Amino acid sequence: MNNVAVGLLVSIAALAGRVGSAPAWEHRGRGAFVHGSWGPRVFLGPTLWYPYTPAPVIVEPPPPQVYGQPPPATPQYWYYCESPRGYYPLVPQCPGGWPQMVPRTGPPAS
Repeated sequence: MNNVAVGLLVSIAALAGRVGSAPAWEHRGRGAFVHGSWGPRVFLGPTLWYPYTPAPVIVEPPPPQVYGQPPPATPQYWYYCESPRGYYPLVPQCPGGWPQMVPRTGPPAS
C-alpha cells in the first residue's frame, strides 16, 4: 500500500507540472501574456548599488618641439664646359668634363 501511495503522489506531481505549463504553450504569439505574482511583499532594506564612475580621462602632453639650427646649405654649383663654351643645361654634352664653378651672387662687374 505504501508503494501505491508513492506512485500516486509522483503521478500527481508530474501531472501538476504539466498542467502548469499548459497556459504558456497556449499563448502561441497572440496578444499579450502578463506574468504576475501574488503574495506578501518583503522589504529587506536598501539595495547595495554603487554609482557608475566613468574611466579617468588621461591627456598626454604633446612631445616637446625641438628647435635647432637649420642644416648648412649645400653649395650650389654651376657646371661649365670649355669646348663648346657654355653652362649646363644650355650645353647638353661636354667631351672634356664638367668642372664645377661657384656662381656669382653679386651683380656682374661693369
